[in-house]
Amino acid sequence: MSMFFLMCSERSGSNFITKLMNGHSNIVGPSIKHIVNPVARNIFRYGDLKNKKNWIELIEDIYRLVSVDFSVWKSDLSKENLLNLAPVGDVQAFIRNIFMEEGKAHGKQHVFIKENQNYEYLPFLMSLFPENKYIYLVRDPRDMALSWKKNDNIKGGVVHAAKQWKKDQQNFLKNYWVLRQNNNAHFVTYENLIEFPEKEIKNILNFLGLSYEDNMLHFYKDPLTKENSSMNSAWNNLSQGVMKNNKKKYLNDLDDYEVKIIEKICCHEMNYLDYKLENSIDELDKLTVADIENFNNVELNRLAYSPVNGIKANMDAKKVFYEKVIY
Repeated sequence: MSMFFLMCSERSGSNFITKLMNGHSNIVGPSIKHIVNPVARNIFRYGDLKNKKNWIELIEDIYRLVSVDFSVWKSDLSKENLLNLAPVGDVQAFIRNIFMEEGKAHGKQHVFIKENQNYEYLPFLMSLFPENKYIYLVRDPRDMALSWKKNDNIKGGVVHAAKQWKKDQQNFLKNYWVLRQNNNAHFVTYENLIEFPEKEIKNILNFLGLSYEDNMLHFYKDPLTKENSSMNSAWNNLSQGVMKNNKKKYLNDLDDYEVKIIEKICCHEMNYLDYKLENSIDELDKLTVADIENFNNVELNRLAYSPVNGIKANMDAKKVFYEKVIY
């Protein structure tokens, strides 16, 4: 059984590629529950995990997290089953097995895992799972920022989005450079994935050591994918299949000033990743830090931020990990 991790910014096709991989007969791509992120960042807070009391407290917090009405898995995530997934203190076995149980529930051997900002805890992943392989997916930051701006479940607009995209790419590129030295990472753009899906999927699967299957392009017909797509407006596109024209939307849906701000923030990373600018460097240099922050304040006051109940519950459950104190 193999675990494959995705390196990708939010609103950049992360759910799309996860469900695309889920269309393979031997790969499960579970909808995100944000399991690894809070555990990896806060495992130290639980003290000695060989202490059964501490271990049970960690599992109870994980149970609370996976039980909220955020996304749906097929496997049984009851507290009793979670406690039986691994020996006391064996974090590696627990994380592997919670995902592999979902694989078994679907009759699949491999799992494709989306977790946000995994560059923040890559040493944790590499130490526990040195054999892991990673897919690095990037999307044009102008389309990513447009999608972010239109999503009420995420705070802020194009400024927040562009800053996050820049931070993400700087960190993903740094880690990608290291991982690819051992052939543990593969790069793909969202634009190529939607325009040439068969070619790009074959390249990804070849990297993962698996064979292409035609029915992967029908991933959206999966009942569980349909159910999850209905739980969050940001996931609605998952029920529509490959959207080949879902690029360069920013040309019509963002104004010139918004595009200029995004390019000002992201220009160096865009240049490296071969996303061509709409504005000259001279024009971008006219924008100041104060200009960007003023526009950011306008966006924060103007744009709605109203996450659905499932997202609120997931955020509250994750918060527990960051506030844990065990002596």
